[in-house]
Amino acid sequence: MTDPVHEDGICGEPAATGAARAGTGWRVEWATGDLIDGTARAARHADRVRSVATTVVDGRAVAVTGGEDEAVLVWDLATGERMGDALPARGSVWAVVTTVVDGRPVVVVADPDTSAQSWDLTGRRPVAGLVGGAWAAATAVVEGRPVVLTGGSAPWLQMWDPATGEPLGDLVGDLSTGRVGAVVAVVTAVVDGHPEAVTLHDDSTVHVWDLAERRHQDRVLPPTGGSRQRVSLSAAVVDGRLVAVTGGWDGRVQVWDVATRTKVTGRAPLTAHTGPVWALATAVVDGRPLVVTGGEDRTVRVRDLASHRHLGSDPVFPSEVTAVAMVPDGRLVVGFGGDIAVLAPSPT
Repeated sequence: MTDPVHEDGICGEPAATGAARAGTGWRVEWATGDLIDGTARAARHADRVRSVATTVVDGRAVAVTGGEDEAVLVWDLATGERMGDALPARGSVWAVVTTVVDGRPVVVVADPDTSAQSWDLTGRRPVAGLVGGAWAAATAVVEGRPVVLTGGSAPWLQMWDPATGEPLGDLVGDLSTGRVGAVVAVVTAVVDGHPEAVTLHDDSTVHVWDLAERRHQDRVLPPTGGSRQRVSLSAAVVDGRLVAVTGGWDGRVQVWDVATRTKVTGRAPLTAHTGPVWALATAVVDGRPLVVTGGEDRTVRVRDLASHRHLGSDPVFPSEVTAVAMVPDGRLVVGFGGDIAVLAPSPT
């Protein structure tokens, strides 16, 4: 059963200053700032969190966060302890993504001004990188090897090896479909054993790419503008079909069948946010494909992508939500302002 979200909090309760209202179905396990006990904690970003990813380091589940403070922080997911010093960045970090190279966890840090850099999280050392800024990044496995995809102001994707920095080819857009704008988001998925990428561009178009053949496959969605501008993207495989999930400036969350380029309505419409949807992530939990959304209205929502069913009520945060991730065990990692919170499903 789900509860309605109100402007001033959840279930009619006023939102507490500096505190998160977890809502029915969620509990706050830990958070930076003063979210839980009213005591400010020093371990936080100095500016807005833009991206979050999860991985395992030395047997410990961790979250990796990147922010506009030019820092990348690593957190123990169980305790909230900050693990080591911040990894340096040369500019505002727009994307952090994780992969595994030779059995070792690696994070790729992308900033729009100077570079994309991979770091070994076990040894805390830089591994490889590409010169040139990147607005978006994703990882995949292509022909048995881990690869990184980065995109930026140019209308193509760069594929490279996170262990060596070796360029593995550029994926160039099909200009016959019209202008292909700068890449602002990229996500990957495996469909019938075949790796594919889905991209969102600055003209609001969405495209799909064949990673094995290193080519542009199709334009999935046409340009939009105004309040219908798409500002966030994720992707998942639902019932064997690749779907793209987009978040709009107007708060709408929509699901699209990539192969047919049609909207998937499910059994119920997806409830919109009351402002831009800045954060999107998908995960498979207990065999179910789920999508997590967060936005300017300070709320986070979780939905089942197969049924579109809303799971639990909506956690509310003190500031707009700009980054989300879901761990395979169902925990949520949320970035809002310069803070991080981890929420776990409640038995209720």
